[in-house]
Amino acid sequence: MTKKILVCSAWPYGYNIPHLGNLVSSLLSGDVFSRFYKLKGYDTLYVSGTDMHGTRAEFEAAKRGIDVKSLLEENHNRLKKLIKGFNIEFDNYTSTESETHKKFVKEIYERMEKNGYIITKVEKRPFCNTCRVFLADAFIEGTCPKCGYEFAKGNQCEKCGALLEPEELINPHCKICGKSDIVFKETKHWFLDLEKLQPEIEEYVNSHPEWQDNVKHFTLNLLKQGLKPRAVTRDLKWGIPAPFKGAENKVIYVWAEAALGYVSAVIEYFKGDEKWREFWFGDNVKQIYTLAKDNIPFHTIFFPAQLIASKEGYHLPDNIYATEYLNWEGGQKFSKSRKVGIFMDDALEMLPAPYWRFYLLYDRPETKDTNFSWKELEKTINQILIGDFGNFVNRVLKFLERYYALKVPKADLTLEDKELLDKIHITEEIISDFLEKGKIKDAMDTIVNLCRDANTYFQQNEPWKNEERRDNVIYVGVQLVKALAIFMYPFVPSLSEKVWKILNIKDKISWTELEKEVEGGHIINKPEIIIESIDIGKLKEKYEEMKK
Repeated sequence: MTKKILVCSAWPYGYNIPHLGNLVSSLLSGDVFSRFYKLKGYDTLYVSGTDMHGTRAEFEAAKRGIDVKSLLEENHNRLKKLIKGFNIEFDNYTSTESETHKKFVKEIYERMEKNGYIITKVEKRPFCNTCRVFLADAFIEGTCPKCGYEFAKGNQCEKCGALLEPEELINPHCKICGKSDIVFKETKHWFLDLEKLQPEIEEYVNSHPEWQDNVKHFTLNLLKQGLKPRAVTRDLKWGIPAPFKGAENKVIYVWAEAALGYVSAVIEYFKGDEKWREFWFGDNVKQIYTLAKDNIPFHTIFFPAQLIASKEGYHLPDNIYATEYLNWEGGQKFSKSRKVGIFMDDALEMLPAPYWRFYLLYDRPETKDTNFSWKELEKTINQILIGDFGNFVNRVLKFLERYYALKVPKADLTLEDKELLDKIHITEEIISDFLEKGKIKDAMDTIVNLCRDANTYFQQNEPWKNEERRDNVIYVGVQLVKALAIFMYPFVPSLSEKVWKILNIKDKISWTELEKEVEGGHIINKPEIIIESIDIGKLKEKYEEMKK
């Protein structure tokens, strides 16, 4: 029986600020699941952190002429403020520079090596003759041999998702200096023997037929091609020192240590208490991971392989929810340097968090790539969030103030009233089912449908002139407002909290509150408008001004 829930979201890079696509795929989605399970009373932990390592971090620091650690700590602190600004609540948001993380990475790799899953090979790695450095995979760019995309990196093509080696790229060039004077020089590296681990990984993958299609198909395709040993060290200065004998001048490759932060973040949260093991061992925990589709192999193959190779008996990832891409208008990739798209810091300057949370989650790219759209933003906010949800809440509470001096009326319910109230419990079951399957968008559609049913009921019963029905309609309306506040909490928590405060309910928002009624005679607080419409024209003008 599941008693504990561990929610893990992919770690944002420390050298820049996440854009809207990054935000919805990992941080926001994880927050929804964490809040949902906490509402239902599960012992739930939500963890992530800033990925502080990799050549890109060194490159960005050098460009700005500052120390790499200073740059990353500054960005880490900015990220924490932005996360708070979006009402995202982590139990532990840490970084890969934490001492707990470094210690854990060192120890688990020593175990992997002891168990025979770390091998060495001398291989040729790309070396830029102009910069006089070995190039990390992210800093060699060329044409993808699989799909022809011209900006594929040395480890993966972000367009088709193919995993690559630098030598496979066509017409490669150095991203640091932009030149093509690249040679492949011999260097010794340490590898995780994925080929040896493939039978156990296949057994693990096959035990999860419930995975969503994009996760399942991507993973099975990689397994079908056959796994090969993958380098876990790099010739870099910045990072976690490789703990292997003879690897004194190398660090653990960033992909090979970031996901291990899911474990170290839990260890850090419990400050050395052995309770951390309850979230990583045994069968009474369910683990949920939120990420974008390009991160799938790191969560379904590489990270589980590391845990298996430790021979410690770790609980392996359960639900892996990967979104498709959210791109900018016209399918463009977000780019801070080219001023394409909206990033977390820009977004909060333009609109408060509830607007972005609702839009991004309601239009979450669950089954296909989608593009940001000003028109869709306006429709989602003004017609759905405000027109369907905010409008109903406002009308009911204002009527309660106008006709009943804020006191909930008693009611003698008819069949029509009871049928609508029954929809609360039907909606509850449907939402739970969808969220337990990772379907955030479907869950939100279900809530919006209840809002529309509630608005139709209110409109057809005309409480502004039908005095005979008024008591019942307002009583039923209050019950629906309360239920909607609970249902909306994982998605737009600050709006739900506003409604809860107006309803003057002393107990905290929780799923069990759905079983209680707001009784006749209960007095609410004075209503206020919980959210106002947006002027999309002014918003676009503000965005263009910010770009300048």
